[in-house]
Amino acid sequence: MRTERAERDVRRQEYAARCLASGEQLYGAFSAGLDPLAPERAPRRCRPRRGGIAVVGVLVAPVQELAYKLEDWFWRGFGIRRLIRGRVWQGGWESDAGRFVIAVRAGDRRGEYENNRFLLTFTDRRVLLLSSPLSPERETPELFGEYPRHVIRLRSEPHPARHRNRVDLAFPDGSWVAVAIGRRDEVGDVRRYLAS
Repeated sequence: MRTERAERDVRRQEYAARCLASGEQLYGAFSAGLDPLAPERAPRRCRPRRGGIAVVGVLVAPVQELAYKLEDWFWRGFGIRRLIRGRVWQGGWESDAGRFVIAVRAGDRRGEYENNRFLLTFTDRRVLLLSSPLSPERETPELFGEYPRHVIRLRSEPHPARHRNRVDLAFPDGSWVAVAIGRRDEVGDVRRYLAS
């Protein structure tokens, strides 16, 4: 079991290393996802523009957007799950945290903005959001987003202690977002990097 996990970690590190600039050093690549209560869909107004829109899309989009907002309000915004889980982001869609969520959600490659998984990758220069591979040796990494090393920090206010694999990422504009690290034994490494 440990050897299999170690091999997976090595393949993940090699996969992430393919995105590094010349002379850049990799500190670690960690399987991550947005917190389960993070907004599931980015609003259409915040998504990058694409080609032509069908008439049906124009008529259905406002109704669908309203349905998503109501669902988000009930289950994530003010619902019972939020009382248990606590807040998972702050700042809105135009904030740094909102753009982080959009970058991750856009990684589904289908234009649905529903992706959740990514590799949170730390180097000596940058923080990278990379695609999360199924077969690292066969896939080419896709860059969802990148930040200078000291832009993303560990949020100073602690989250509920019962969420042991959660790490809250803080941005210079005061916004923040919670992410879930794939393995609890890696949370300490992520926190140390963000705090340094």
